[in-house]
This record gives sequence, C-alpha cells and structure tokens, in this order.
Amino acid sequence: MNIEEQAVALYKAYPRKVARGAAVKAIKKALRKEGFESLMEAVTAYAAAREGQDRQYTPYPATWFNQERWEDDREEWTPFKLTVSAEDAWTQARSAIREYGTMGAAEARGSLPPSIMEPLEQVGWRNVCDMTEFNSGKLYNQFRSVYERLASCQTQGL
Repeated sequence: MNIEEQAVALYKAYPRKVARGAAVKAIKKALRKEGFESLMEAVTAYAAAREGQDRQYTPYPATWFNQERWEDDREEWTPFKLTVSAEDAWTQARSAIREYGTMGAAEARGSLPPSIMEPLEQVGWRNVCDMTEFNSGKLYNQFRSVYERLASCQTQGL
C-alpha cells in the first residue's frame, strides 16, 4: 500500500469524516513520523473509545493527526460514563414536573437524585414547567449540557 492509500485507510478508520483534503495531508505528515500499523492501531482504539459519544467533541481528523494525538494517554480518550443517560435523566425530570407541578420543586428535590435535580434547577424548574413544543429542544439541550458537564466534573473529582 502506498502512502496515499495508507492515508485514505486511516481517514476511513477515524471516527469523524470531515475536511478530507486537510485530513489526508495531515495523515501523510503523520505517516512520515509513525508507522502505518501503529497509527491504524491508535485510530482504531480512538474510534472505539469515541463510540456512542457526541461527535461534536471528536476533533477533526486533521487536528488529531497534526497534534500527534495518537501519543495521548489513552485513558483521556474514554470520557466519563454516565450511569443514567442524559435522555433518561430528562425523562425523570419531566416525570417529576408532571407529578409535582409548577410549585413542586421542593418536593421533587426529595425524589430526584442531585445529579438530575441540579441541572434541572440550572435550566430552571419554571422554564421546564412552562416548556412548549417550540422551546423543548433548546431546554433539553441546555439540560443535557449541564448534566454531562456536572457528571464529568464529579467523575474527575473536580
């Protein structure tokens, strides 16, 4: 396999398929520093670590190769694991709102774990209570962002 074919194979194995031209150029540069087998093993491990994760947090392949990220500590590749997905946490929060109503934040605090209640309060109990079809996606995304950030901080002991 020539260097062009190797670069394309690595690009195809990488978990995010964007900016192919810049990616192939960066991969060819990386192949001058590191062997194909070594890079393919690293890319395969990185792709496995990123599986099921939000793609927006996966660097573009050109960035990953230009920054020689294959040399990173592989523990860094595996993000924190949530015991309850953001979607399930959102469902629990919405159920508590249906059960306790607009004025029931205090009661919900006793029934929901802090890992769900805190992001719910940051988004705004009232905001979620008054949610419409128009803003439901925005509120869910805000909740998910706070939930995942807080879970990440707790997992990393911050």
